[in-house]
Amino acid sequence: MCEVFLDGDAAMFEKKSRPTRIEAHITSGCIEPVFWRILDHITKEQNTQLSQFVSDLYNQALIKMGDVTNLSSVPRVSCINDLNHQQNLAPENAIRSLRD
Repeated sequence: MCEVFLDGDAAMFEKKSRPTRIEAHITSGCIEPVFWRILDHITKEQNTQLSQFVSDLYNQALIKMGDVTNLSSVPRVSCINDLNHQQNLAPENAIRSLRD
């Protein structure tokens, strides 16, 4: 059963770092490639830049939690929330878009 969840390319589990700007600070996010693909898809849909989107996520997390101790978890959770939202709207399209 575990193979169902871990099936696929081993490179999917390697974290990739990409630079981004949060407010006036340059930082980098280190998350798995599948999350970068989802973030790229979201930013294209919203017609915004990745750095602006990540900065907005960070600011929203600050408002909600008061502190962000793990910056990498913010985009991951946001991606999961987006996928859940898409799946509730159109399950077959949400899953298909990830495979492309």
